[in-house]
Amino acid sequence: MTKIYLIRHAEAEGNIYRRAHGHFNGRITARGYNQIAKLRDRFEKEDLSAIYSSDLLRASVTAVALSKPRGLALNLTKNLREVNMGVWEDVAWGDLEYQYPEMSRHFNDDPANWKVSGSEQYEVVQKRIIECLTEIGNNHDGETVAVFSHGFAIRSLMCERLGVPSHESQRVKYCDNTAVALLLYEDGGLKIEYHGDNSHLSREDSTFAHQNWWRSEKDWVRENLRYMLLDEKRDAKMLALYNAEYGERPQSSKEYVGFRANEPAGLIGIDEKWSLDVGNHVSVCSGGSDGKMGVGLVSYVYVLPEFRRNNMGTQLLGHAMSEFRKLGREAVRVEAQKDSELARFCLKYDFVVVGESGHLCVMEKNIRNW
Repeated sequence: MTKIYLIRHAEAEGNIYRRAHGHFNGRITARGYNQIAKLRDRFEKEDLSAIYSSDLLRASVTAVALSKPRGLALNLTKNLREVNMGVWEDVAWGDLEYQYPEMSRHFNDDPANWKVSGSEQYEVVQKRIIECLTEIGNNHDGETVAVFSHGFAIRSLMCERLGVPSHESQRVKYCDNTAVALLLYEDGGLKIEYHGDNSHLSREDSTFAHQNWWRSEKDWVRENLRYMLLDEKRDAKMLALYNAEYGERPQSSKEYVGFRANEPAGLIGIDEKWSLDVGNHVSVCSGGSDGKMGVGLVSYVYVLPEFRRNNMGTQLLGHAMSEFRKLGREAVRVEAQKDSELARFCLKYDFVVVGESGHLCVMEKNIRNW
């Protein structure tokens, strides 16, 4: 018999920016690294013979927590990847729910009927995951191994093993980041001992504790933002509120409004040109006077008061990062007043201080994922 610990990757960008990351190579977040530390502690006394992982960054970085302390090789394979989401890759969930309402429901409630251009079929995901685990089980008879994969892929496996049809898949919940399942493999069969165990995480460390989309009573349109370019006439009320708080907006190449369903929640300005005159606003630069190319500029971020501290600013920031990656940028830079709410917000999301200018601190975040 082979004991297989099947583990979901740590929290990554798609989880907090609320974007569809299947094969898209999102990076681990600050909370994700805390989860990795807790996972390493959980398995400290476990005798593991081998470590296998999806070759995507968010899974393989998580897997190092168990391979490195043991001096074990990290076996990477595409067969443990998340589902390929085709044209949905790196698109905001709010946009997908608005543009593809029926397919969005199928993705979560009846994945066998979820099909978009370039996507991978549900049955194909199940087949490759089961075949991969079967091969691992055969190669490590009598041993204990750890395997790292992804939320949709793990859930599809659990549905197959439990005999749950696609249209009843809501009976099998998604698991938290770094949640652990234990599978027993013997004589060609995989038996589930337990699934979705996140007992090594505190509430602060848990991704799911800070989100609602996965709950049975979820209301999708209340959590995920969709994006449109700013329209001065349509968005006049929000712009007036911005002006009342901060005055004139910094010049930006593009300005996006984030909508929660049909209700504007915030906006963000991005600029490819270098700018220093940012006052109290966030700023990021894409190259220019300092000779540093490949850096993106966020001219400002604004969230309406009633939506603050509700993950809206995080999603807006994630949208900017997606836009900069399309332009080949490798980093995002922010300038904010020292010890301001904005500065604290950015530091929470992996920005590091790279310099100071008068009353401003200059912060930067690496967004390279290739």
